[in-house]
Amino acid sequence: MRQQQRWRLIKTIAIAMALTFSSAQISVAEPPPLPEDILDFGPFKNLFNFGVKCEGQSDLPHISRHKPGTVNVQTRTTCPGKGVEITSRLTRINKGENFSVTKSNQGNGRTTVNVSLVCVWKKGMKKIRYEISSVHRLSDGKIGYTFNYNYLAC
Repeated sequence: MRQQQRWRLIKTIAIAMALTFSSAQISVAEPPPLPEDILDFGPFKNLFNFGVKCEGQSDLPHISRHKPGTVNVQTRTTCPGKGVEITSRLTRINKGENFSVTKSNQGNGRTTVNVSLVCVWKKGMKKIRYEISSVHRLSDGKIGYTFNYNYLAC
């Protein structure tokens, strides 16, 4: 009988510890889904609405005015009073070959990520597709996904 009580006490302590540590506000974003996977999350717009004051957005990839020869895109998450984190992947799709770069950032209330790739377009080529996919994570556990793309010739 005493052995059963000890076992119950150990299980109770283990469960209490698990609940205590699982409620901590740890934010680690998974890498953004691949473009073909992102549709599995259901319908979405470029602007994902987390609630009344919280939002995430992935802008349109564009040719940089500050650093010629690169394609840039900015993503942002805003949620006053909460920890926010973004992980964004910019992918260049050229002749069936993909090249990606991923960046992350976190902050309190608001954060942005700027991602860039060298533009490899040459005169006479078709425009190259650039895709941005992002995971926006809030400290309360809410997650949003945004996606945008553009065809560019540098």
